[in-house]
Amino acid sequence: MTDPSHILLRDPFDALFDGLFDAALVVDGASGRFLRANAEAQRLLGYDMETLRACTPADIHPHELPRVEAFLRDVRRTGAWSADDLSCRRSDGQTVPAVIHASMIQLGGREAVLLVVRDRREKRLAELGSAVRRLTHDLKNTLATAQLMCDRLAGHSDDRVRLSAESMTRALERAVALCREAVQVGRARLPPPDRERFLLSDLLEELDATVAGRELAGYTLVDESADAVLIDADFDQTYRIVMNLVRNAFDAGATRVALDGAHDPKTGETRLDIIDNGPGLPPGIDTAIGSEQSGSAISGSGMGLMIARELCENHGGGLSVPFTGEAGTCFRVTLPSAN
Repeated sequence: MTDPSHILLRDPFDALFDGLFDAALVVDGASGRFLRANAEAQRLLGYDMETLRACTPADIHPHELPRVEAFLRDVRRTGAWSADDLSCRRSDGQTVPAVIHASMIQLGGREAVLLVVRDRREKRLAELGSAVRRLTHDLKNTLATAQLMCDRLAGHSDDRVRLSAESMTRALERAVALCREAVQVGRARLPPPDRERFLLSDLLEELDATVAGRELAGYTLVDESADAVLIDADFDQTYRIVMNLVRNAFDAGATRVALDGAHDPKTGETRLDIIDNGPGLPPGIDTAIGSEQSGSAISGSGMGLMIARELCENHGGGLSVPFTGEAGTCFRVTLPSAN
């Protein structure tokens, strides 16, 4: 009896099969094993042909066996092209969302199933990008209206109102700038730091204005630095780093956040410790900060930590957690100078 694993596809079908841009595989109708996979299928799944010959579709979709079996039954019953949304598991364990088209064919007198697998990741990213662009477009319009109101308040007779309007204007300018970055298609990296020299007290003043509403409810933000701290960094990006950490602390239950900074004139490095009296980080968050998964660790603060870490790394620095526990948490930001 002929070994089905040695059945070869013949021209012109062979050339068409190998030349497909989408991943394509042939499954033996009797044994259910893969007979052939084109180069794109091997790249997408991460298996070479020798390994695939020992596999069945169930090995590629182990988490969706009932759907796979129902899908193949439907293909055998109708004999026509069919499609279903299934996730393929790569050799490295990652799953790839895919649309799979299938049809019954005859190879050397034997029944087989031709599968064409289309990777849906690019489509999902395109859909996500479109949604983000629509959202940021509307958000930018809303922020523009808020900026007009701030301009009116800037001429108010009350000094405190004018100062608040100035802080609100700067905050809105940052938000509009973020919207512009978000709508730039293909923007994968943060812009390089626009470095300037400023004092930690300047940053604290901006933070005080931003969290003024929280102070009315008993929240405090203080500078515990022994001396004036000079920072050589991008002011807005540094603001975003510290603001994310401060907001996370208050949202987690802290009522007091202290900034303790120091500048090393020899190395040019600036250290900022953000110390809160909150309940401590959830298990695993402190160790996840240095990984790509930190943004998914927990919904809100996880994203804030990821943004803060990326902004630190954008300066050539880093974000770490010297300690965390029931008495509070300390985040350490390191920002080296440009030289």
